[in-house]
Amino acid sequence: MNIVGSATARLRPRLILRRIALLCGCCIPLAAHTATAPAAAAPPFTTHGTVSLDGPWRFQMGDDPRWADPAFDDSSWPTVTLGTGLSEQGVESYAGYAWYRIRLQPQQLEQTGGLSGNQQLDLLVTSFNIGQLGVYLNGVESGHTRGMTERPSMYLSPPFVVHFARPDPAGATVIAIRTWAGPGLPITHGLLDSVELGRQPEVAARYAQAADRKWDEKIISSLVVAFLFLCVAAFGAILYQTQRNHPEYLWLALLCLSVVVNGGAELVYDLALMPLPVFTVISLFTGRVFMAVTLEFVLRFTDGHYRKPVRIVQISVLLLPFLALLHLEGIYEFLSVSAEIVFFVFICFLLFRSWRRGRREAGVMLLPFFLAATADSADTVLDYLARHWNAESLAPHHFHLGPIEFSTSTVSYTVFLVSLIAVILYRFVRVSQDEQRSEAEVAAARSVQSLLIPTQLPSNRHFMLESAYLPVNGVGGDFFQALPLKDDSLMIVVGDVSGKGLQAAMNSSTLVGALRNELSHDPGTILDHLNRVLLGAVASPGAVPGLDSAPCFATCLCARIYPDGMMTIANAGHLSPYRDGRELPLEPSLPLGVIANSSYVESTFQLNPGDRLVFLSDGVVEATNAEGELFGFERTQQVSHEPARYIAQTAKHFGQTDDITVVSLYFAARAGQRSAHGVTQNG
Repeated sequence: MNIVGSATARLRPRLILRRIALLCGCCIPLAAHTATAPAAAAPPFTTHGTVSLDGPWRFQMGDDPRWADPAFDDSSWPTVTLGTGLSEQGVESYAGYAWYRIRLQPQQLEQTGGLSGNQQLDLLVTSFNIGQLGVYLNGVESGHTRGMTERPSMYLSPPFVVHFARPDPAGATVIAIRTWAGPGLPITHGLLDSVELGRQPEVAARYAQAADRKWDEKIISSLVVAFLFLCVAAFGAILYQTQRNHPEYLWLALLCLSVVVNGGAELVYDLALMPLPVFTVISLFTGRVFMAVTLEFVLRFTDGHYRKPVRIVQISVLLLPFLALLHLEGIYEFLSVSAEIVFFVFICFLLFRSWRRGRREAGVMLLPFFLAATADSADTVLDYLARHWNAESLAPHHFHLGPIEFSTSTVSYTVFLVSLIAVILYRFVRVSQDEQRSEAEVAAARSVQSLLIPTQLPSNRHFMLESAYLPVNGVGGDFFQALPLKDDSLMIVVGDVSGKGLQAAMNSSTLVGALRNELSHDPGTILDHLNRVLLGAVASPGAVPGLDSAPCFATCLCARIYPDGMMTIANAGHLSPYRDGRELPLEPSLPLGVIANSSYVESTFQLNPGDRLVFLSDGVVEATNAEGELFGFERTQQVSHEPARYIAQTAKHFGQTDDITVVSLYFAARAGQRSAHGVTQNG
């Protein structure tokens, strides 16, 4: 492997999808030249108005300042030709420094008009990839790449121009070029790629042409794709601000932002403004951050239930770069490939599982994701076929839009990005519509709520009432009514319809409406009527407006309390009330809506002055803490003598799982004696 292949193999992530994050050109284009055999005195040839100095060049590995001296005898050095790999010319691979020297005779310079003309001659020197060069003309340093300093460092080396001193018409001109690449990089091709000599206008034109070609082939398409990712990042941030309860939009923005950061680093590196070691570290970490963020995005997008395995994979990939920094390259390569395979399989599994569970957008995203992930493999297969099967038609898998070049991988990544935008936009619209429907339901539920939960409780010199209502989802199926009657008695009804949310609230409102239209004030008769209403709605869908036709039931407790403390109560499967901390014994009965012709037995109790009655729903008893422990009847009995709000808040803080309703009645004093026809007040 030559230096480009070796360096690029370590820089480029092996995970195929992560190459979305490397669209700005990690791979440096390799110049393809026609190989020529070394010749002892091959004259330079002219191309595009310049003279190409392909050789023969004298070549020597190592470093010695004397080798820049034009008088140095380099006749013992082997000769090489530029544009052809050193290994193909019998030169072994090496590391570090090496020198190239060539001697130009006046007749060779005459081809450029440099001896007879008055225009300035220039050299256009092109390095091979990250090779650092220093050019000496007749022993004087005349130019160098960015990294060729006293402490050399590896930058990507673009072509550069060296002003050629006025040649001596009678003597030869010696060009010596010192080259260097960092340790650990085996050099097999050679670091000097080409040298062209010509008049200043022609060299300037060739330099501009090389710069334009680099922008057309690498930078423009990469900038466009990076800009698209930046737009999607901003789009995701806006969606998250609109729907804060959907964190997948935030992770989408972070995913795209990691691509933009990595692409920006590569752009700076391609422009020879960032050294290779710094770019390597940034590339290592941004690539792994991209993997971790992508996993989180897909997990949130699919509402996955595999958080623990995902966290393990995320932590593992984020720790991998430290192995590379510790120079544990063998371990890093093995674990890196393993982690990337697990990453790819995990992503596909989450998307496929979500699609099978009915999320169509996950299925739509699965195919583009797979396409983007295999795009690089497709390029590799095409290269292999072109080389080994002589399938030349498969070789040019780069396309052009005018002068701009792009590859099949770029097309696949663009398709993936467009598909991602379409899926996210579709999901956003669908979620927005769902939220609008939910808001409409909540608005309707609020209007229903006024029927279920009285805003003002009737109180007089006989009774004092207080209540607390805490729905678990904004609205619920609990309801209660406190209805004052003409004989100064008080009717209290507390109930709980099966289910939660708007439908339970609508069912409860139907029962409350039937209760208010009931002419009888006997608790048993009232429960019998509500039972028939609920059964009739289920048996005849649509017969009762607002009541769902699906099977449902309701527990209900109905009590009539007279001013003299006499209380008649009937129960339909509801929790018994508490009297001064003790549960009242009631005859058990089935809930409403279970069977027809169910009878509800009335029980009679006598309240004493100062007694407190507490009616509550099962949301108090069934409150569950983080350890799965129920609030239970014992705790309920212990707090039953407390005010209604205290009981409700205690159950809520313990761990609310259902609607909580508490109604507390305080009996003030015995006011009169009840007759067969009503209540007669005592004087």
